[in-house]
Amino acid sequence: MTLKRIRKPFAIWPFFAPLVRLGRVSLGYTRSGPLKLDSFKRPIPAYTLLLVLFVGMAGGAYASLALTQGVFPSKPNPPDFSIGIVPPSLATYPGSLATFTVRLTSLSGFAGSVNLTTVQTVTGINPLVNPNSVSLLTGNATSILTLSVGSATPTGIYTVNMTGSSGKVSHIAQLFLVVTPAPPADFTISANPSVIILNRGTSATSSLTLTSLSGFSGNIMISATVSPVVGNGPTVSLNPTIVTVPPGGMVNSLLTVSTSGTTPRQGYTVFVIATSGALSHSTQIGLTVQ
Repeated sequence: MTLKRIRKPFAIWPFFAPLVRLGRVSLGYTRSGPLKLDSFKRPIPAYTLLLVLFVGMAGGAYASLALTQGVFPSKPNPPDFSIGIVPPSLATYPGSLATFTVRLTSLSGFAGSVNLTTVQTVTGINPLVNPNSVSLLTGNATSILTLSVGSATPTGIYTVNMTGSSGKVSHIAQLFLVVTPAPPADFTISANPSVIILNRGTSATSSLTLTSLSGFSGNIMISATVSPVVGNGPTVSLNPTIVTVPPGGMVNSLLTVSTSGTTPRQGYTVFVIATSGALSHSTQIGLTVQ
């Protein structure tokens, strides 16, 4: 191997001359001929080593920055979308409904329609998706998934898969439904409005709603009293005083509050009690007579 003599047109040649000399030594060649041990006696100057170190550090820093900041060109990601379900799990009981929100997000400029499907894998749990197709033109979309749990569905933990597909792109979101034993049959009572303000000598009404829970059905007796009890105080009446609630249904009763021209102007509380066998619930109505 022969090496041509390197010209020295630059002012920084003294910095690189030791490196060239070291290269010649490494290849077994010196300016005076074959390699001699004396070629190793002259050390490389410190400023040359510092220059090499600086160049190496600068190159490494650039490479690191390029990798972390994406300076190097890379292949763009194809249009895609993500799908998720909120909440990811829910506890319910036989004879009830469980509602979930399906959220879809466009990725890498995806702007197509996504079809949503779910398969009934458990007898007694019926899924309903509304809508079953959404558009991601605006970047985001939602759909509602309702699971109807039959009254004979065994207790346990069930997995339901929601599939979102658009052409060749498809993703699956998973949820968990925990079916627990149904609570005892019961009912609730509420009043609307729960606050009444009226002038004395006038009357007002409030609607009482009685709702079945866990398949409750039967007759409910309703009564109402006013506190405090004062002379010429407000009076209350109910129509009807006995209602029959069907399983999973609700009924109403109308409460009327009446006052006279001599009813004391002050605050009162109307206590409403609903009773069916051993079950009893109550609600209150705030009353102000002006």
